[in-house]
This record gives sequence, structure tokens and C-alpha cells, in this order.
Amino acid sequence: MTVAELFLKTKLILKEPVPWGTPVSECGEGVYVVARVGNANGGCEACELPFKDPLPSNLVINPEYDRQRWPPNEPVLYIGGTKRSLCVRIAEFYCHKVGDKSPHAGGQVVKLLECGLWVYWSPTTHPGGCENKMLSAFEKKAGQPPFANGERGKPMRIRCST
Repeated sequence: MTVAELFLKTKLILKEPVPWGTPVSECGEGVYVVARVGNANGGCEACELPFKDPLPSNLVINPEYDRQRWPPNEPVLYIGGTKRSLCVRIAEFYCHKVGDKSPHAGGQVVKLLECGLWVYWSPTTHPGGCENKMLSAFEKKAGQPPFANGERGKPMRIRCST
């Protein structure tokens, strides 16, 4: 499913993407998507799970679980929504330390990937409803949630070892 198709499901106006790590200018609430492509209408080439090598030694992860969930042809990796400022929430994602519970534990597995990432967003006064609509549409088409969203109701899959 392309990024453009996701945003069409909510009838939101998609903003131009920024490369991962680049601040977004939107200060209102909204939804955001992390993808492997800089073209909202584009797909991506199939690839094996591009984990950084080596992974941080202080993390407890199950690489086999992630390999099984990795969609090799899927550009969309994470879908999020926030009632807070998009620019603040996305900045929290950028600076999140993998394994911590805050400020942005959801989707943190993308920070372990060695590939180009792009962030798309759109303001909306109904971020929760739009996020759920996007997640449902993605799951219906792909047969699973986006890779970095994980499975709803399951515990966080990355943590720091003690």
C-alpha cells in the first residue's frame, strides 16, 4: 500500500515528505507515516530486513520475529497520530533512545534500520480516528499491521537489558 493510498483513505491533504531526522513545520495535531520511499505514490524494491550491523548490544530483541514480520516490498513502516503538536511528537521520535519507554516507544524499531526513511504528515482535528482508519486499511491490504507498529495489544518488543 502506498503512502498516498493511506492518506486518501482519510481524505487528508498529504504534506511533502521530509527525510528522517528533518524537522516538520506543522505545529498542530495530526497523523504521520514513516516510509522507505520519498515518493508518496511509489512502491519500493524488495529487500531483506535491513537491521544495522551490529545492533546495540544492550537491547533485547527477537530478530527472527522481526524477520518474519518484515514486508520486503512494503514502503510504509509506521503509522502514528497525535493530539499534540506534530513537530514536537516527530522530534520526540527522532531523539528517542531505542529501548526506553519514552518519549516515543511506539515504532522505535525503525531506528534500528539501515535504510533511507521519509516522514509524511497531515494536520487533522481527528488524529485518533484517522490513525485507526489508516491502520485498518493497511492491515486489510497487507494482512498485518505496518512493520514498526507491531501488533495491537502486545507488549513492547524492544527493551534494554539489565
